[in-house]
Amino acid sequence: MEQERVAWERAMQTVTLSVVIPTWNRCALTQRAIDSVLAQQGSDELEIIVVDDGSSDGTEAALKLRYDGDARVRVVAGAHRGASAARNVGFGLTRGEYVCFLDSDDFWTAGVLPAVWRVFALYPELAFVSVDGSVMPKPGIPEVARVMRMTAPGWTHARFERAPLLQQRMRLHDREQETLVLRGDFFPAIVNGDLFSLNGMYLRRATVQGAGPFNERFRWYNDWEFTARVCLQGSGAYLDHEGFRRDVGRPDEISRGHSEADMTRRHLYILRTLPARFPGSAARHADHLHDALVDAQYQMGKALARTRRRWARRYLVRCLRERYKLGRCMALLAFSFLARS
Repeated sequence: MEQERVAWERAMQTVTLSVVIPTWNRCALTQRAIDSVLAQQGSDELEIIVVDDGSSDGTEAALKLRYDGDARVRVVAGAHRGASAARNVGFGLTRGEYVCFLDSDDFWTAGVLPAVWRVFALYPELAFVSVDGSVMPKPGIPEVARVMRMTAPGWTHARFERAPLLQQRMRLHDREQETLVLRGDFFPAIVNGDLFSLNGMYLRRATVQGAGPFNERFRWYNDWEFTARVCLQGSGAYLDHEGFRRDVGRPDEISRGHSEADMTRRHLYILRTLPARFPGSAARHADHLHDALVDAQYQMGKALARTRRRWARRYLVRCLRERYKLGRCMALLAFSFLARS
């Protein structure tokens, strides 16, 4: 064991990128994710930390056997504590200047790393670079070419245009058409809704350290809460480029089956805790945070108007005090008194 550890440390002295993959009972899918990283150009300068979160399907033994002798792949195992805890364990073992958190059921597309490195090289001040991805088609599930821009709520929110983002086009590969790049302060946009996927988010180590660890109490929507903290660490960039593919529709998906109220509840948590955790950075965005909080209260009142009417009224009254969507709030209040539980 000691010889293996020394050999691994020597091999990792030139690590540029660390990829953390949490997994739980997804042995075959995890192999696909690992192989997609190892197939990248420049993979000799990266490491993969797989955190087996208490699997019972032989994941740890199978991965160690498959990647035996490849110093770039390290598999660690522990008790089942959830994806957030596994990511925190994995980050604590990383050595790279850059870090990416890849879900075990998703995988990277060919050529994504050269595209990301080009953007970092052109704009070394960036705290992160994010690429988009696609959804793999299945029976009943259509293919989505740009899953984040087309489905993440932050992109379609009416206040997205308030974010001070520069738009340009960049040629990422010699034979590729120019790609849209947005860069700047994404925080005014992410306070209104999720924007990024961890699978395609490449972060500087200092950015992760500044944002703080994943909240281990969260079992779902934990990526939005984390990436909101990331956006307070500095400017970022988004590439309209398919850098990963999502494999969705399985019963073991963490975010599966949650209601609109669940998402809004997480949204309210984000908006209320960020000013306390990052008072200096949040103060610069006080207006954006206030407006997003009022809108989230309205969304919560709307989501609860039929099922939890008393709670819905509390949120809607707060919106009325702010004179926010007066007509709709009055209609929802009236509905909450008339609707049956």
